[in-house]
Amino acid sequence: MRVSKRFPMAVHSVLFVAVHSPIRRVTSTLVAESIEANPVTIRTLFLDLSEKGILETTAGKNGGVRMKREPKDITLWDIYQAVETDDIREIFKIYEGNCACPIAKNLSVVLYSHMASAVEAMKAEMEKVIVEALIAELKEKTL
Repeated sequence: MRVSKRFPMAVHSVLFVAVHSPIRRVTSTLVAESIEANPVTIRTLFLDLSEKGILETTAGKNGGVRMKREPKDITLWDIYQAVETDDIREIFKIYEGNCACPIAKNLSVVLYSHMASAVEAMKAEMEKVIVEALIAELKEKTL
């Protein structure tokens, strides 16, 4: 399945904001340094995550980002939907084949029905994982 770098970068950003924003001002530059990415890329992620009600941003000299929802109320699927598509035809790109060939003509119909089940399974698993649990797992790893 096609999942770009945007998803793990968005997860990293949300985790970073959840851990650090209660104790200091978090900016796109600070998160970008942590991810080793361009701050503009992080600001774009922040915008997407803000539009889905996950983060809240403030522009300007003293601006920054903080959590809009509690980590216990955010799933991996929430983050995925904020930055990636869940459109089956975008996740699984099936080529346009020779329409005279019965396999090429019907391949997308046959495959998409099965791939839809795969996306539903991914969604079900991602909905089980909350940001709060990921923070706890990370804390265990850093002890």
